[in-house]
Amino acid sequence: MKYVCVALLLVASAMPASAKTYGNARFGFFVDVPKQFTQMDPPPENGDGAVYHTADKSAELRASGGWIMGDNFAADVTESKGYDTSDGWKISYESTVGADAASWSGSKDGRIFYERMITSCKGQAKADYRLEYPQADQSKYDPVVKSLNASFRAGKGSCEGN
Repeated sequence: MKYVCVALLLVASAMPASAKTYGNARFGFFVDVPKQFTQMDPPPENGDGAVYHTADKSAELRASGGWIMGDNFAADVTESKGYDTSDGWKISYESTVGADAASWSGSKDGRIFYERMITSCKGQAKADYRLEYPQADQSKYDPVVKSLNASFRAGKGSCEGN
């Protein structure tokens, strides 16, 4: 019995910790936070999102929502990309998936970001996640982006306040 318990402990310690799901009730979206993002900043009082960091703070994951303020979702995506370029990011990848999802990424000063934005609240709001990490760690974070994309989804939220 002693050996069985030790074997179970060894197997359990070798298994990766599962991701935790962040759900935003205000803007009705969900994303699975990868296991390496263990530290969460205090959430903003307005309930629009959350920020997670790796233990060494070399990478950051932001998940947030907001009301669509432009003419439509596409205009808000264009505006967000504009903020990135005016902040000095060189956008190297852009993708639009239908009328309700877009992704883009870029680099600056040895760092990479990847952002994905979707509609929520029946098209009245937007939700996005942004992953920023050292360019030297790109191969480490490519599978993380795939995992985030697979888990990022709109759901039910209060969708009030607009």
